[in-house]
Amino acid sequence: MAKIKRRNKTAKMAGSVSRSIRRRKTPDAPVEFLHSGSHTLNLALSGRAKGGGWARARVLNIVGDGSSGKTVCALELAFWCWKNIMKVKSKIFPKVKKITIVYNNCEGVMDFPLVKMYGQEFVDAVEWVCIKTIEETGRDYIRRMQNLKKGEFLLYMVDSWDSMGSVAEEKRFDESIKKDKDMEGSYALEKQKFAGRFFANISGKMANNSKDATFFIISQVRVKIGVTFGKKTYRAGGKALDFYTHQVAWIAEAEKLRKTKRKHKRVYGINSRVKVERSKVGKPFRESSFTILFDYGIDDISSMADFLWGKGEIRFNKKKFNNRPAFIKHVEKDPKRENLLISKVEKEWASIEREFEKEVEGRKKRY
Repeated sequence: MAKIKRRNKTAKMAGSVSRSIRRRKTPDAPVEFLHSGSHTLNLALSGRAKGGGWARARVLNIVGDGSSGKTVCALELAFWCWKNIMKVKSKIFPKVKKITIVYNNCEGVMDFPLVKMYGQEFVDAVEWVCIKTIEETGRDYIRRMQNLKKGEFLLYMVDSWDSMGSVAEEKRFDESIKKDKDMEGSYALEKQKFAGRFFANISGKMANNSKDATFFIISQVRVKIGVTFGKKTYRAGGKALDFYTHQVAWIAEAEKLRKTKRKHKRVYGINSRVKVERSKVGKPFRESSFTILFDYGIDDISSMADFLWGKGEIRFNKKKFNNRPAFIKHVEKDPKRENLLISKVEKEWASIEREFEKEVEGRKKRY
């Protein structure tokens, strides 16, 4: 009898565990998006032009060389959040009544003419901070995240991850200055260790959309010396950034844009190309390109025109345009025209994706 009782007790425990596992098996939380400033970039990030872009209330990462457009992409995201987030009708989050945008400029230098690009009101609305260590940055973000109330939105940007050190590293550096000697000890992976716990902590809070808080990281490209096979570039940050990021986009300069004025040729902008290396909300490895103009930011209309017509003749709204500036002026005059252009871009993207989907659908079923 004792043996039977023990077996029954074991069976009950197993059933309890089984039921517990079933109860915990829940689908991923739904995701909404923040406009990136470029509808072609939105498509690469999420598969949607209007209403797509960077994942809201998630960990995001953009990686690239110097002067590739990383900081501009961060500023564009911040600007469009500030401009539109209160107007967004969310199905997940309460209506936003208060916006907090924190730009942690760890590098300490911001050479962009921000007022000229985005206006004084936006510049005054952003909290521009300079926190040098990952521990202080982590505490600052978690504190702000935990204190968010219903209807409050937080966008926290780190520029850049590479420029942040650890508290221990800062102490070793200070000691080396005082003693006028080389730094003692080693990096000891303090930054990576803290990052692992930090991202695990905030990702747990993001899992059920309990806080309307987005963490955006800028990373620098690094080169692997002596590599003859595989990828020659990488991003610092250890496994934590690989595991906990929701979207990772790699950006590079595709070409410099030049014009001649009064017999002098000068660079006035760049075309940047983005490849989405990681995405939990859309197909990975999607690419897009967009134009960045100096002292302006992302030229969204020109970028959409490039996607649809390349550098050739533009046929839009029952008109022909051989002149790109004339087309841009035509679109900017009427918001309905811009919405029509966005719809055309999204339709073309979806049509291309559909061609690939048809190939898969044509395969023999395996079940």
